[in-house]
Amino acid sequence: MEDFRITKQLQASNAGGKKNWPDDDEALLELSADGITSRPENFWCLKDAFEGVQILGATGSGKSSGSGRALAKAFIESNLGGLVLTAKNDEVLTWKRYAKEAGRETELLIVGPDSPHRFNFLRYELKRPGTGAGHTENLVNLFCSVLEAAERKQGQGGGQDAYWQRTLKQLLRNAIDLAVLSLDDIDLPSLYRIITSAPRSPDEALNSEWQESSACFALLEVAKSKVEQTDRKSDLELTRDFWLREFPSLAPETRSVIVSTFTSMADCFLRGMLRKLFCTDLNFTPEDTFNGKIIILNLPVKEFNELGQFAQVLFKFVWQRAVERRISADMRREDAQAAVRPVFLWADESQFFVNSYDALFQSTARSSRACTVYLTQNLPSYFSAFGGQNSRSDAESFLGNLQTKIFHANGDPTTNNWAADSIGKTRQAQFYGGLSEALARGGAMNQNAGGSMVVEFVVQPQEFTMLRTGGPESKFLVDSIIFQGGRRWVALKKGEPAAQNYIRHVFSQQT
Repeated sequence: MEDFRITKQLQASNAGGKKNWPDDDEALLELSADGITSRPENFWCLKDAFEGVQILGATGSGKSSGSGRALAKAFIESNLGGLVLTAKNDEVLTWKRYAKEAGRETELLIVGPDSPHRFNFLRYELKRPGTGAGHTENLVNLFCSVLEAAERKQGQGGGQDAYWQRTLKQLLRNAIDLAVLSLDDIDLPSLYRIITSAPRSPDEALNSEWQESSACFALLEVAKSKVEQTDRKSDLELTRDFWLREFPSLAPETRSVIVSTFTSMADCFLRGMLRKLFCTDLNFTPEDTFNGKIIILNLPVKEFNELGQFAQVLFKFVWQRAVERRISADMRREDAQAAVRPVFLWADESQFFVNSYDALFQSTARSSRACTVYLTQNLPSYFSAFGGQNSRSDAESFLGNLQTKIFHANGDPTTNNWAADSIGKTRQAQFYGGLSEALARGGAMNQNAGGSMVVEFVVQPQEFTMLRTGGPESKFLVDSIIFQGGRRWVALKKGEPAAQNYIRHVFSQQT
């Protein structure tokens, strides 16, 4: 039986904004409790996808070729737009194959070192649609989201860390304002030139030789002549005071730390591949996915290491914010279903891409009509990714916002115990008995029996270690145990309750 089903003519032309995606309650996956019979109560629909999916399974468990493959093909055949993050070198080939099978090759937008696609992220944030475009604080937060991925310091608060974060934001805020006020544009090389040419002492700020050679001073003069009669005169005064008075008066050690925090992160974006992709032109945007494009960031972490990770985390953050603002607060759900194309965010090896903003995004993803699918091996990979003293609680908070959990074969006890605990415990009858022979008085036999009610896991952690992993030896069948918060699945196997909060499903690697 097919794992997915689209019941409408979804390959119709999209010209004129014609709806060619399924309704929210239309089945994407036909999950079957007995592996044979499917029932509407067990269909997994678009509205379920909006609540988020986390797939967990050890390397070789079949998570990518089993449930991952079924979901990816369902999204593509449903004409969803999407963003695909890549960790492995062969992922782009897999998505090309899926798109070809669905007749959507022309809708792939593959971003890579040899592609013509360019995304100047700061210019996009300055010029993008929406009333929040161009706000300095939004530009500051955009840059800091990339810094967070680099530093992996989520959850590490404290006075000293908070101070450095505030001063870095102050530096960025004033550099951004100066670039916008003087150039009416912004890019990372401009910020770099402003910051690295700023005065390092109050005396230097008054030095004529510095003024003649400094890009920072030259832009201050340009801005002065441009905003004299505008409502941004006060912004320029604050910016000018910062660069000519406050910044050069900082202690050398403090100033050095702030500047190096910026330059060490910006450096990788100012050279080579990342400069070409993210600091030059702007010829594609996240909004392309709203019209059915599938953007694949072909910068796999296994090939490009931290460069690929930083670039993809940056674009993911920009894409998430674009998705969140695309539906107005006064639009009815029925109108959105008819007019707003669903989109998906896909990340295999998601531990490379997760950050603190994901939990916030997922909390409103349903109203934004966005489907998040993350695949990873185990929970400890998330604990390591979030980092900090609160890494476990941060990871579990994020996972709590992904309502559908698909568990495949796993040998990690932390993950298996967490999976069993997520499904829960019930009161179960436990029976015992015994037989003994008395040696005295003719060797009479004694029997005893009894029972008690105990609270025990519905699915034992050991069961997750024995699920089939696909391949020829398993007839290309991949076992899974699926849990969805608030869902009551209809069981078809004898001896099981009529309704339960999990379902067993077998995914085929070949259909």
